[in-house]
Amino acid sequence: MGENWPRANLVDRLLPCERPTASHAEGLRHYADRTMDSQETATSGAGEQAAAAAGPGAGAQTDGQAAAAAASRGVFGRGAIYALGTAGPILANTLVTPALTRVFATEPAQMGLVVQALVVLQVTMMVASLGMPSVITRTGLATAAGPAGARALLLRGSALGLGVALLGAATAPLWGAALDPDVRSAAVVALLAGGCFVAVEDAQAMLRVLDRPFAFVQVSVLATLGGPVLGLVLLLVRERTATVYLVGVLLGYALAGLVGLGLCLRGAERSLEPGAFAAALRMGLPILPHLVALYCTSYGLLFVASGLAGRAAAALLSPALLLGAAPGVVTSSLNNSWAPTVYAADPAHRAAVLERTTVDIGSLTATVAGGVAVLAPWLLQLFAPATYRPVHFTASAAIAAFGTVLAIGYLANAHLVFLSGRTLGLALVTPLSLGIGVLGAALLGSLDLRLVAAGYPLAYLAQLVGVALLRRRVSEIRWHERVLARPFAIGAVGCALGALLPTSGVLQWTRLLVAVALGLLALHVLRRVLGR
Repeated sequence: MGENWPRANLVDRLLPCERPTASHAEGLRHYADRTMDSQETATSGAGEQAAAAAGPGAGAQTDGQAAAAAASRGVFGRGAIYALGTAGPILANTLVTPALTRVFATEPAQMGLVVQALVVLQVTMMVASLGMPSVITRTGLATAAGPAGARALLLRGSALGLGVALLGAATAPLWGAALDPDVRSAAVVALLAGGCFVAVEDAQAMLRVLDRPFAFVQVSVLATLGGPVLGLVLLLVRERTATVYLVGVLLGYALAGLVGLGLCLRGAERSLEPGAFAAALRMGLPILPHLVALYCTSYGLLFVASGLAGRAAAALLSPALLLGAAPGVVTSSLNNSWAPTVYAADPAHRAAVLERTTVDIGSLTATVAGGVAVLAPWLLQLFAPATYRPVHFTASAAIAAFGTVLAIGYLANAHLVFLSGRTLGLALVTPLSLGIGVLGAALLGSLDLRLVAAGYPLAYLAQLVGVALLRRRVSEIRWHERVLARPFAIGAVGCALGALLPTSGVLQWTRLLVAVALGLLALHVLRRVLGR
């Protein structure tokens, strides 16, 4: 790292993916190659043989199909490992939410406060992170700074994130003066936990650079399960309040952050050129509106429900919204390898790779979303006690689940926007989409609280359209978006049946038949992808 970097090129060296170069493409291709299994060579060979048999003019198309098939298999193979870590939050919700709803069965307002505080925690993490997780991964994988530079960003970014959270907590007497004491104390603990969460996210970004998926899973599970379990223990031995539970969550994130930093930094070189951290911040900060709006699309609807009918109503609706968002874990886990694979694809085949991976990931997500929707009456009873009237919110879970299917179209276009390096438009499109979703949720929720869930698919539909239009402006790559018709149709049918089929009586068992059919379809998708 002895070379002197011209300041004019500092940003390009930190984030060359924002302005693609030959070294950037090579670095991303190296990362994507690690996600491919040994079958890729066989697939490519089969493509060459098929091209020869088909005659002149067919080779390019066949090569593109072979590359797309290999890319999709690679995404699913690597994504399966990352899924264990990405599934942590969903697993935590699945295991912890039923216990929490029962602990707070007689005080749903405390449960509502927990839900709102967790939203504050997540937003704090994203704001305090200053966009550094994305910068860390790109710096380590695709720049001259390499892992040593990424580690330096990890350390500085984690320290700065914690500092931002501490500043927010220290100023609580100013911004929290008008709040109830229990709300203020919960908010302060959530802020501190969010600061510790920054270290977790930064460490996981570095672990992607180091190609250590199992360490990634270790940190994720420790953060997302360790804290909530400790919080439940504290609820049992101390008073049953939201703040007591959140203290356990804070301790869990602090421990996970320390473990993650140790795994990434212990005995390893870290160095950064003068001015590089400032350049990293300039790259990371524009990502914040996009990240915050994305999160609020998922969880901001709880604030809408609270505004319409109080914190207790938000608590009643929250299990359905959490369950409806659960299929998104499929996309989130696979996206750890999906985006780099698209970036690293041969430009001649990139559109084919995007189309094939979109169809496969979208179809699997759609079957999972439909399955969650049709099984919602029983799953919700596991999530919440009878006092929460869980079956009453079956339609809410089904409506929210369809939003995870629409998100596939948004992500497919977003990959090309990020690849172009012209991402500023996302900072506008995503908040506007959130506004459309929240407005729709407020209008429909005023008619029936269950329809607040409609804000989720509305927001993602607006985001899909907005990002698709943005992609047309900033990217030269054209792909056939009609391939989205298949996963959208599967998801629409499954989620509609989940919302409309009876939830009691003999006919409720037709839901099991639909779930079995969707399960078989999911197995077919996996067999087609992995068996190529």
